[in-house]
Amino acid sequence: MQTIEVPTLIRLLGDARGYFDWAVRISDGNWYGTETFYQAPLYPYFLAVLIKIFGPSVTGIRLVQMILGVAGVALIGLTGRKLFSEKVGLVSALMLAAYPPAIYYDGIIQKAALATFLLCLVLTACAYLQKDPRWWHAVLAGVSLGMLVLTRENALLWTPIIPLWILLGLRDAKWRRWTLVGCYAGGLAVILLPVAARNASLGGEWSPTTFQAGPNFYIGNNRQANGIYVPLIPGRGTPMYERADAERLAEQTVGHELSAREVSKFWMSRAWEDIRQAPGRWVQLMVAKTFMVFNRYEVPDVESMYIFREYSGPLKLSRIWHFGTLCPLGIWGLIATRRNWRQLWLFYLLLVTMIAAVVLFFILGRYRNPIAILLIPFAAAGVADLIACVRERRRLISAAVVLLLSGIFCNIHVHEERSLQASCYMNMGISACKAGDLPAGIRMLQHAIDEFPEMAEGYVNLGRAYMMNRQPDLAAQCFQNALILDPRLMGIHYQLGEALEYSGKRQQAIEQYQRALTINPADARAAEALNRLQ
Repeated sequence: MQTIEVPTLIRLLGDARGYFDWAVRISDGNWYGTETFYQAPLYPYFLAVLIKIFGPSVTGIRLVQMILGVAGVALIGLTGRKLFSEKVGLVSALMLAAYPPAIYYDGIIQKAALATFLLCLVLTACAYLQKDPRWWHAVLAGVSLGMLVLTRENALLWTPIIPLWILLGLRDAKWRRWTLVGCYAGGLAVILLPVAARNASLGGEWSPTTFQAGPNFYIGNNRQANGIYVPLIPGRGTPMYERADAERLAEQTVGHELSAREVSKFWMSRAWEDIRQAPGRWVQLMVAKTFMVFNRYEVPDVESMYIFREYSGPLKLSRIWHFGTLCPLGIWGLIATRRNWRQLWLFYLLLVTMIAAVVLFFILGRYRNPIAILLIPFAAAGVADLIACVRERRRLISAAVVLLLSGIFCNIHVHEERSLQASCYMNMGISACKAGDLPAGIRMLQHAIDEFPEMAEGYVNLGRAYMMNRQPDLAAQCFQNALILDPRLMGIHYQLGEALEYSGKRQQAIEQYQRALTINPADARAAEALNRLQ
């Protein structure tokens, strides 16, 4: 209830809007679909089931996600208890229950909520399989990992790790270990094979997940990449554009139609070509992304946890309990429990693989969230060990050095936080304006500009809001500021001309309409306006 004033709680944006619209289409009867999956499908199907049961209620979806969040807390507690001790299990549960990013992701329409629950289920299944190797634990590990793959595609990298661990890490008869591998594979196949068959029936190509890897790899590794998400075409970073843009640009380049797999291969090959042409720059990028992965800052997508924090009491805890605090504790936990590596090496591999998967593509807070979940049991073990160190007065210097160095590493400034925050305020302002709340929209757009005055797009959207609010003089000032910051903005001269016309500045409006036509002779709106005034 504390975040009820946040505009995007009512009007969804970006991926949230895309997932919800996709879920509505599914619930309306389009369960099979008409094309191969481009985005991970489980979350929209999960939403579709909820819509069928409760109707198209965003509030109902959030409540169910919060229940999943509570279940995830219980599961991570069980994992910590099985891997270490009952005390570590309790601390693990408390850590996740109070972890602000997890609370935030449970409360928004994003697949991170479902992914967190499924990841906790995978970890619990593996922990139980290690302590008590029963066939149903192996089946649960396969089923839960298959569902996680359909939510977070990079979890596909884990699929060969678990059977390898069963064969090499479990102490059981050889035939029983192979039986467990078969049970795991069966559980995995039950989830992924139907999706692969569906993709083959619609696109002629088998894929157990999606065909998005190529474009995503290009976004994260091209010569202009900066480590975070930048759409292939500026301003078109939503699900309704992503697939169409990737296909259109690839087909325009090669000159003929491409299948979904061929589109993915096209972008993958372009990324590797950029890497080969500038390998030094790519190494620098990888180092930068590594710093980003371990940084305290939760890189926002369309919405920002830090804006929600202004309205929410629990999220204010993120000022002290964040990834920059969790990670050093997790690192100390990894060091403190190293003698148990034979029981923990599966979880080491899962952690290292997920870190590599995130670094190889691009950084968003919700993409980094699985790393936090994987670290929590180790962080809890680290806390338990620190308490023991204090009581027994041993290894205090070692612990202090590790925590200090890792704390500095995780909390240095690596992101242009003002720019990212301003973009989220801008998105919130646009959402409020579209919902009809112009005063709130204008206030948030002004906040975006105050946060990052160099953002030309912020002035453009504030100008549009002023036009909607019948304040053309203020709108004209905003459009002029936008032009000063970025003279290449498309369509800005027409918008400035319109604002000047409504302000009664006829001659200045004519000049702007003429400039709009000089830049784009096909601008019908500018031509019509010019004919009207001359």
